Amino acid sequence: MKKRLVSILLMLVLVVSLAACGGGTKDNTTGENTSQGENTSKDDSKSQDKKLTVWLEKVFSDDANAELQERVKAFAEETGIEVKFELLAATDFVPKLNAAIEAGSNVPDVTLTSGAITKVLNYYPNIPNMDVTNLVSEIHASRPYFESIIEGSKIDGVNYFVPFYSSSTLMFIRTDKLAEKGITDYPTTWEEVFEVAEAVSDPKNGFYGLGVGCGPTDEDCENTFRMIMWNNGANIFNEDGTVAIDSENARKMINKYAEMYEKEIIPPSATTWDPGGNNSTYLMGESAIVFNAPTLYNALKGDEAYADILENTVALAPPAGTVNSAVMEFISGFAIMNTCKDVESAELFIKYMLDQEWYDSYFKITAPVFAPIFQDAENDEFWSEGINKEVVNYAKNASGYYGYPVKNIEGRVVAAKHYFTYPVAELLNSVVTGTRSVDEAISKMEADINQITSELK
Repeated sequence: MKKRLVSILLMLVLVVSLAACGGGTKDNTTGENTSQGENTSKDDSKSQDKKLTVWLEKVFSDDANAELQERVKAFAEETGIEVKFELLAATDFVPKLNAAIEAGSNVPDVTLTSGAITKVLNYYPNIPNMDVTNLVSEIHASRPYFESIIEGSKIDGVNYFVPFYSSSTLMFIRTDKLAEKGITDYPTTWEEVFEVAEAVSDPKNGFYGLGVGCGPTDEDCENTFRMIMWNNGANIFNEDGTVAIDSENARKMINKYAEMYEKEIIPPSATTWDPGGNNSTYLMGESAIVFNAPTLYNALKGDEAYADILENTVALAPPAGTVNSAVMEFISGFAIMNTCKDVESAELFIKYMLDQEWYDSYFKITAPVFAPIFQDAENDEFWSEGINKEVVNYAKNASGYYGYPVKNIEGRVVAAKHYFTYPVAELLNSVVTGTRSVDEAISKMEADINQITSELK
């Protein structure tokens, strides 16, 4: 009888134990994922009623996207916090978030998005992100960020997102084309870039020295030519937010671009390029020097058809100018939305995503397109040579932004909204196509900026 009673008790314990176990579910009809962790400690019982909604922006790599999803699931399992998360394409992210904010419903608690600074500024004065300055300071104290990241992620001294990674724009050079002309040193200044580009150009045979476009939606032109201008003392804005484009230095740089286009140092098709134009001209073997994200390196490496070009390519940091060597920062990060009801869990989630062991392994998946932004990356052998070293150095030194060197938030808001019209590309395009003179193009940009300023008052 005693043996039978023991057996029954054991069966009851087994049933209770099985009933206590939890699992994850996936709703394939909505593309949303919900993860619920099982209780692993006494404190976890408090987490069972906690919920977070997280929206993550998809990146270029399926492996990296999958790793993000697994990390979110692991967080739910370890904390017992239910996480409803979505992976959204970059083109869908902002429209969906804007619709949710406008409707006042279904706003996520936490977001991860690229171009975080510009997107925050575009909401001004009704910024939907919480001030996370204390959280950023706490993370920085335990694992120091590069100073450029700390300073570059602030708006008027406030952090509205937690920096996660950096993107970059590198200078890609066809080393064989330089060698054919007896050029053994790579250009380190913009003046040298222009000289080398002219020396290697052979337009009669369809080869051009510099692949910097000026198509109506050419974002790469927008970023590259801004750096050219900053580095040579030609800013669009002053520090106080007033317009500075009407200057001799600006005219000099604009005229230089027009001169190179006229000489066919720049491909004639550059006026029609979209953001992929400079990428394509390099892959086709048409241009000697281009400025592009490291996705170009991945494209070269990932296709045997480009093996010869890859073998004769070097990727370097952008050159310096006569005034400075400021480069455009591209920081992506996590934001906590103002509507979040459980800030403690949101902060816990962000810290979990920045755990050093997982973080370091994740960015080795995305290298060299995305770079880590902590100072200890310089001591990691993986990031110590080749293109990996260049992207970390880029993150360390990135100090430019749309509106640079504007200091106040009002000026940065105007600059961010102005950027979305691709004004630099429009200016260059109108000049090289003869639509406007340099003076007329500058006046047009001034008028456009003043119009945006007046609309924001």
